[in-house]
Amino acid sequence: MARPVTLHDVARRAGVGKSTVSNVLSRSGRVSEATRERVRAAVEELGYVPNRAARQLRGGRTGTIGVYVPGVPSTSEFYMRFVFGIMERAAARDRDITILTASGRRSVRALDGVIVADPHQDDDFVAVLLGSGIPVVCFERPPDGMRAEVVLWADHHRAITGLLDQMASAGARHPALVLPPETGDWAAQLGSGYRDWCARHGVAPVSAHHPWVPSPPEVSRAVEQVLAHPGVDALVCASVDTAPVAVQVLRQHGRQVGRDMLLASATESSVLRLGQPPITALDLSPLDAGRRCADLLDGLIGGGPGGVYEHPVRLWWRDSARGQGRDSARG
Repeated sequence: MARPVTLHDVARRAGVGKSTVSNVLSRSGRVSEATRERVRAAVEELGYVPNRAARQLRGGRTGTIGVYVPGVPSTSEFYMRFVFGIMERAAARDRDITILTASGRRSVRALDGVIVADPHQDDDFVAVLLGSGIPVVCFERPPDGMRAEVVLWADHHRAITGLLDQMASAGARHPALVLPPETGDWAAQLGSGYRDWCARHGVAPVSAHHPWVPSPPEVSRAVEQVLAHPGVDALVCASVDTAPVAVQVLRQHGRQVGRDMLLASATESSVLRLGQPPITALDLSPLDAGRRCADLLDGLIGGGPGGVYEHPVRLWWRDSARGQGRDSARG
């Protein structure tokens, strides 16, 4: 078998040094365009394939980034799409990704960087990741006392305020909220935004919590808990795909979803779009969020600056919150 073509072979064919070939292949260094063309021609003529592993070893890189999604079920459509967005960008940059698990570890494996989704204050592994010294991008703000070089966050406080305002304009007078523990920025913003809205409108807040990975009976119990309060005529379910469970409970109570009981979700999914009735939802576009996190991490790995960036939230207005005789076609 013929031996593999080496960097030295390319350098000799192009009439340059090995370091020049390396600079051309890595797009670094000061090399004239004429020299770059000679090196590219030599690479093509000889069929040279760079040794990725060796190149990464010389550059102190592993070619792999980590993704940590604490406390979220593997079946969550939101985080599946979020991870797919990261994978799309990683593949374009010849990087692999690995899904990290806490497992009580107190150290981080060799990685070029990590993306942490919605870090929780009661998750010890979040502190390990943020204190590891490797580049970290957080999707949602880290807990108090912890710092990430780059943060991509969404203004959920403003988003739920806008949602509740829309529900009020459709006739809701006493909305309730069902959500997971407020240990991460997403849930904490939703909870505080809801309570602030209630305070401004002179409404007593009515809320109930369920676990981060709830079973249908746990969601049902939380919904039953808020329905026990007289006057509740609207409900926001925070976690992905908990609103369809709420629909079942409301129907058992004889409530007409979208008429005498308005319903919305703080997380979008295909189940909400296709259900009967279609359910109003706040949409963070998780695929785009994953792409943005991957782009921000790539810049950080390359020596770029840190910073805090905002990600948009869109409201999809559907039949579940249209109210008595109101138009459901709001964007």
